Amino acid sequence: MADAELLTIEQLSARTGMTVRNIRAHVTRGLLPPPRLRGRTGYYDAAHVARLQLIAGLQQQGFNLASIRKLVTAPAAPSAAETIAFYRTALGPWLTESPQIIDEAELAAGYGLLPDPVLLRRLRALGVVELVEAGQVRVLNPTLLRVGREIAGMGYTVDHLIAVLEVLLEHSRSVADAFVAMFLDVHWREYVEAGMPPERLPQLRSVIEALQPLAAQAVVAAFQQEMAAAVGRAFDREAATLDTGPD
Repeated sequence: MADAELLTIEQLSARTGMTVRNIRAHVTRGLLPPPRLRGRTGYYDAAHVARLQLIAGLQQQGFNLASIRKLVTAPAAPSAAETIAFYRTALGPWLTESPQIIDEAELAAGYGLLPDPVLLRRLRALGVVELVEAGQVRVLNPTLLRVGREIAGMGYTVDHLIAVLEVLLEHSRSVADAFVAMFLDVHWREYVEAGMPPERLPQLRSVIEALQPLAAQAVVAAFQQEMAAAVGRAFDREAATLDTGPD
């Protein structure tokens, strides 16, 4: 970033959807490089934005902070810039939107509801939102909530949406784990056994870039096949009910 594009910590928080407190905590833990000081004010640049996006993405994929720190700062690992570039390649196309911080009231209003602690707990348990501070939540995947609002607008209840979301996340997690396990078993293991040479990262990025659209196509194709079969079974059952009904 040019000087005009340097960010204060408040601006960095707004850009990334991460709270000021968490940003400072990441600096203290060594996950995030310290800001550039000018007088008594710290300024952040594009590398800080990228690192926070990386941290958020890895957390969304289930990495804990200790693991993330090892991945981005371990002596045996490539440089921070190379590691960030690699993980942004690995995560970026999947994470089409960065997490967003919104008020609980705004979250509920999107579904025509008042704030509901029980519903919020259910969404937290599903990993859809995280509590930030009093009255605010971090929406980890804004696309999911936006799609949910559109479906709710078709007359479906929140209970309908939660039931479908539970199944969707459970099975999506299994599919994602299978693809990741395949990648780790072949390409990542070879990379680690070779000593994690930085010159191999472009090759890994190429593999991921090729695998991502194929994985997405496979998931969509399988879903379309199963959806067609499910619709057929449902209407067969309905037809059978009508056939056995009263004359």
